[in-house]
Amino acid sequence: MNLNIRPPKAEEIHWIVDYFHQCSSADLKRMGINLEQLPNPKKWVESIQYQMALPDKEKKLFYLLWCIEEQLVGHSNLSHLVYGKTGKVHLHLWPSEKRQSGLGKIFMKQCLAHYFSRFALPEIICEPKADNPAPNRLIPQLGFKHIKTYTTTPGPINFQQEVSRYSIIKAKKIKNPTKR
Repeated sequence: MNLNIRPPKAEEIHWIVDYFHQCSSADLKRMGINLEQLPNPKKWVESIQYQMALPDKEKKLFYLLWCIEEQLVGHSNLSHLVYGKTGKVHLHLWPSEKRQSGLGKIFMKQCLAHYFSRFALPEIICEPKADNPAPNRLIPQLGFKHIKTYTTTPGPINFQQEVSRYSIIKAKKIKNPTKR
C-alpha cells in the first residue's frame, strides 16, 4: 500500500474545509469544535491558500495531505507556527472506517519528520481535547511527552475545553565521540 504525505495543491484545499463542514455534530464536539464558529467555506479556503503561498519563514499555518494510493484520506496541519521555534500539530483521518487502523501513526511519523525539517523546529506541541481518546492514545506512541492538562480555548473554531498538552523535541544527532 502506497502511503504518502504532501502539501495540498490550491485546488485541493477545499477537501480540508469540506471535512469540517461535513462532520457530524458529535464528531465536532469530540474534537472540541464549535460548528457555529466554523468560517465560511470560501473564505476559509482563501485563507489557507494565502498561508500556503507565503514563504516558509512567514507562514503561521501549514497543511499536509494524507494519501493512500493517491486518494486523499486526511490531513495534518501546524497552527501557531513560528519558524525555527514551534508549532501546534493537528491530525485528522477523514473516513471513520480507516481510524484505529494504525494509519494515523504512519502518516504522523512522516508529517513530524517533514515539519521538523522544513520549519527548523526544535519542538512541536499537540493539544487534543483531553477526553478525545484516539489522539490521546496515539500522540504518546509517537514520542510526545505529556506536559499538563488544562482548560483553554485552543483556537478560533473551538469552544473552551480541557486539553492535554504534549510536546516532542527534535532528536539531536550525537557526534561519534571516537571521531575527531
